Amino acid sequence: MKSFVPLVRREWRLLLFGFLMTFGSSYGQTFFIALFSGDIREELHLDHSEFGLLYSSATLTSAFLLLWTGSLIDRWDLRRVSYLIVLGLGAGCFLAGLAAGPMLLFFAFLLLRHAGQALMSMVGLTSIVRYIPDGRGKASAIATSGFAVAEALLPLLAVALLAAWGWRQSFFAWGIALLLVMPPLVWLLLRDHGHRHARYLDTLQPDYRPENQQNPATRRQWTRAEMLRDPLLYLFLPSLMAQPLLFTGFMFHQVQLVDEKGWTLSFWAGLYVLYAVVSSAVKFAAGLMIDRFSAQPLLPFMILPLGASLLLLGLVNAAWAAVGFMLLIGVSTGLYTTMASPFYAERYGTLHLGAIKSVTTALMVCATAITPVVMGWGLDAGVTLSTMALAAAAYVALASALAGVGCRRDTRIGA
Repeated sequence: MKSFVPLVRREWRLLLFGFLMTFGSSYGQTFFIALFSGDIREELHLDHSEFGLLYSSATLTSAFLLLWTGSLIDRWDLRRVSYLIVLGLGAGCFLAGLAAGPMLLFFAFLLLRHAGQALMSMVGLTSIVRYIPDGRGKASAIATSGFAVAEALLPLLAVALLAAWGWRQSFFAWGIALLLVMPPLVWLLLRDHGHRHARYLDTLQPDYRPENQQNPATRRQWTRAEMLRDPLLYLFLPSLMAQPLLFTGFMFHQVQLVDEKGWTLSFWAGLYVLYAVVSSAVKFAAGLMIDRFSAQPLLPFMILPLGASLLLLGLVNAAWAAVGFMLLIGVSTGLYTTMASPFYAERYGTLHLGAIKSVTTALMVCATAITPVVMGWGLDAGVTLSTMALAAAAYVALASALAGVGCRRDTRIGA
């Protein structure tokens, strides 16, 4: 941990900004919104399929919008983008509290998913890897720990507010808290950002000469169109998509999973603390590995704990399998959230990183919208979640192999 101290002393404002953005993005994450689903469905007279259709439609719409809005971080001042995202997320909270029917609920979900899950996390992590080039792994580990802290704290707070005030007043309270806390913090943490961005642009000039470092201007800065024409991207993408694709699907159907395995929901919910602790610890270890070896060579191994967790889920029904699953999925989440952004920065550069990540984040958002629906169809057809877990483990093995091929080809052709 000592190696983190100099970085924190030098970049504490930007690191805290990244942490707050990943923490705040949880307002739009499935694990948070799903806590309100039962009360919303009951009051608005929506069945499971209607509620799921609204949620998935809003998520898919968010993914398509992201292809345009995601590139704003490359063109607009970071402070301006951050204020707009916070306002959009706050508006989503208020719309949710006011929703009297499906139409308003759709737009509430759209704002929560787009401003929260998509933009807030993307802007926080893109800023970290863009402006901290000499410690991306450690910086990403610190920033992404906001996800784990939110996953450990917010469900408890949300359930308490829900019991005390109901879902409408809870959404109002979350929106007010966000709008009171985040804008002043963004102003404080980014008040010197103009100078930082100017220094970053200087590093991209051909005559820039950093001491004992490669001139960033000599590295290729890919555009979004060039990235999409990179054949190796499609060997890496299955690994990069595996964690959000599969984790979201199984967590969305976790009640069915617990029932199928014969576990209790209270026992399962208590394991989230283990998940959050393991995920946080792994993030810091992953950050050190990235700064030593770089992210791309580690990519084929990143999702192996995910595959092991799915094998365990598919083959064992005993209660200890739930503990093992949560432990392994915590390892997998810690590796994925820490490695993904540095991978894109390393491979494609940082000048157009917002536009590049808008595509990959849009794909991730699409995955989180589609997988719960597809798995729901499987459940309706009589396919068990244990069987799906084994099929998902086979996908992970294939994705890891493809990433390994991509790494070997990249070394050979010097892409």
